[in-house]
Amino acid sequence: MVIRNIQAANEILARYAPLVNELTGKDITLSRMRPLMELIGNPQERLRVVHLAGTSGKTSTAYYVAALLRAAGKTVGLTVSPHIDSVTERVQINGQPMGEVDFCRELSEFIEIIERSGQKPTYYELLVAFALWTFDRQGIEYAVLETGLGGLHDATNIANRPDKVCIITDIGYDHMSILGDTLEAIAVQKAGIIHPGNQVFMYEQADAVMTAIKQWVETHEAKLHATTQTTQTDLTKDFPANMPLYQVHNWLLAYYAYKYLVNRDNLQHLTRQVLAKTWQTYVPARMDRQIINGKTIIMDGAHNQQKMTAFLASFKQQYPDQSVAILIALKEGKEYQDVVPLVQKIAKTIIVTTFDALQDLRVFSMDPHTLADEFRKAGARNVQVVPDKQDALKALLATTEDLGIITGSFYLLSQIRNNGHTV
Repeated sequence: MVIRNIQAANEILARYAPLVNELTGKDITLSRMRPLMELIGNPQERLRVVHLAGTSGKTSTAYYVAALLRAAGKTVGLTVSPHIDSVTERVQINGQPMGEVDFCRELSEFIEIIERSGQKPTYYELLVAFALWTFDRQGIEYAVLETGLGGLHDATNIANRPDKVCIITDIGYDHMSILGDTLEAIAVQKAGIIHPGNQVFMYEQADAVMTAIKQWVETHEAKLHATTQTTQTDLTKDFPANMPLYQVHNWLLAYYAYKYLVNRDNLQHLTRQVLAKTWQTYVPARMDRQIINGKTIIMDGAHNQQKMTAFLASFKQQYPDQSVAILIALKEGKEYQDVVPLVQKIAKTIIVTTFDALQDLRVFSMDPHTLADEFRKAGARNVQVVPDKQDALKALLATTEDLGIITGSFYLLSQIRNNGHTV
């Protein structure tokens, strides 16, 4: 098999997506991953891993951990999901998604191995295995892995060495149909990435979360390092004014874990000047400022109450008293009633649209009329439904408001960005 470009890669990877519809919510991911990893030589057993789980902030925190390790002179692999601009974001080496030529060449070889074996992984399982296989072949020194969903049964949890460092970001209500409808149940799923001997780093959170995490850590003979943002204040005064508040929060957690690695692995202590460079790390679709047809558009994939609260706090700090138009679509099954009041408070104009996307699985947006009606019930006066997302973007650009926001789903952002509308 020869994959010649990313379009061809996406077409081949799409073959592996339908299976996830049969498996979502079932506790079988690792039982499927183990033979897959054995087939490719168990690369996870040779990788030094930093593993992240949580509801909010895990992608950004993963990017910051990788940036700090690179600043220390280490070769670093990073895998995140979902991807925003290209599937190559699933395999990042030293701060850059793998180049198209290299990605396609390596994926060709990898899929040939999988197909000859007769195994049938899901899209997500295949890409996690591919990232670990590639990191091992490239000889990287640290692999930073973001979970896709939950943690306990997530494909990335195949990494279970005792020296693994775990980071648990803020936990809230999301994916409740799969992870559970209480904070305790959700926290247990996130804590599932913790294995015997692991070091665990997190902020102090709600009592229900902390109780579940502490019980898991004790049962699995790991060690918990819990902190608060207020105790991580030695650098706070130095952060640039344009750094979103929630990214300061995420960076400080990443740095908390990094300082442990400095001592354990004898890494270099970074100067403030070097640390400042890591603050500029670009995280796609997180408070992402784009200029489209001369208008400033802020893109952020805030898709639940916790994420939207954090995004809007940062937005209002940087753009106080600005007139805002918002383009939004939420994934089917999201708890939209919690998001609507937050958005309604700041938006003069709200445009509701739709999407359908295929990454780890095929996903659809919720009915736009249902979402629009919820906004009207919350008191929004100027609500439009524009089902076609490209027409919706044109409507956003035509509004008279000073700023535009595109939010609600990373899948919406990905599709808009990949139609060539951002510069």
